Amino acid sequence: MRMTFAVVCVACALASGEASAQSRFDVGLSLGSTRATDEGSVLRFDRATTYQATFGWRLWQGDAAQLSVEVPFIASPAFTVIPASASLPLEYASLYLTPGIRVTAFPRKQVSFFGAVGAGYARYSESRLTGDRAPNPAQRDTNAGAFQIGGGVDIRGTRWLGLRGEVRDVYTGARSFSLTTPRPMVHNVVGSAGVVVRF
Repeated sequence: MRMTFAVVCVACALASGEASAQSRFDVGLSLGSTRATDEGSVLRFDRATTYQATFGWRLWQGDAAQLSVEVPFIASPAFTVIPASASLPLEYASLYLTPGIRVTAFPRKQVSFFGAVGAGYARYSESRLTGDRAPNPAQRDTNAGAFQIGGGVDIRGTRWLGLRGEVRDVYTGARSFSLTTPRPMVHNVVGSAGVVVRF
């Protein structure tokens, strides 16, 4: 009975190793914060807590480099306006979807580094409340194009699980608010860390 159990364990370990060697996909789940461009002196924003999920599909891999397609989805539920004011919106939310390419250096090593670039879609949603929690009847949403560039580090843990830290700059078109603002192009600098699952 013990011999059978040992054989099964060894077989599972070998199968896991083989599956890992053939794995072509990864999913990164991370938490971080974003600093966004202010609207001049009209609207200034605090940092926002940011949630990120990134799907990766490996196209090619060598000893020195790996090429993957990736689809990062980044969302920040609340950029708070500071200081709060009854005449200003309370906050706004953002999300970015920017498919692109990721190049990883030394992908077979315990620690590897990557750079990424992509483009896609951004959405900004102004709060339906003002700073004094009264209704904001002129609330606006904005759809814009987005370009992102970034890089980071992957640290392998087990064969299927690792850690990732990264920084990205998502550059988008202007936001629209319920009051007149300079409407600059927007830099969203995102720093995050989390786990990577490979399968």
